[in-house]
Amino acid sequence: MGRTSIANTFLIRLVATAMLVAAGGLSAAAPAQGNDDPGMRRLQEFLQSVESLQAHFEQRVVDQNQQLIEQASGTVVLKRPGRFRWDYAEPYERVVLADGERVWMYEVDLEQVTVRPMVAGLGETPAALLSGDPDVLDRFDYQGYSVVDDITWVQLAPVSPAADFEYIRLGFDRQNLVRLELRDRLGQSTQISFDGIVINQLIDDAVFQLQVPDGVDVIGAGGG
Repeated sequence: MGRTSIANTFLIRLVATAMLVAAGGLSAAAPAQGNDDPGMRRLQEFLQSVESLQAHFEQRVVDQNQQLIEQASGTVVLKRPGRFRWDYAEPYERVVLADGERVWMYEVDLEQVTVRPMVAGLGETPAALLSGDPDVLDRFDYQGYSVVDDITWVQLAPVSPAADFEYIRLGFDRQNLVRLELRDRLGQSTQISFDGIVINQLIDDAVFQLQVPDGVDVIGAGGG
């Protein structure tokens, strides 16, 4: 897989994982007994209480045999509704940003920005949750929870068989979301861990505006 293909795959996966924090809640996705289910209760409590999140992250992409494909790190900022920013420092400087309407991916060393509408440009992905339409929550099934090494893992799967991913797992410690894992249809997994987490600090919307440097090519919707 080439550099550009990997970057585009990261874009889809980052949107998929970020949407659970940036969306406005998940109550419509809960089973009828959701209030009595510890995993769903933990997820709902987090989503209902978090308006913004800032953290450092470490990201690994592994194949179906758990062989490392790529490793990355950087910082992330999330804010409801529908705004997030992932700044990659390693292995390539890269910004993946959503401003509430569009998703921007800036490859610094390639001097290229790709722009997509937040929903239409991403098709049948969890990014649709960022649209604010409550009906889209019906596209996810809650698949239960488990506790491993004091981390509570909650698993969700897309209802649509056409979705690009198989499931999303969210790992919580006693206070915060500390792990994310997304498995695609080819068996590859994107695994993200967070530290230095800051919750509900005031964040200016200007953080989610990409300032495109002179001379950088802009490709896609809204690039003019």
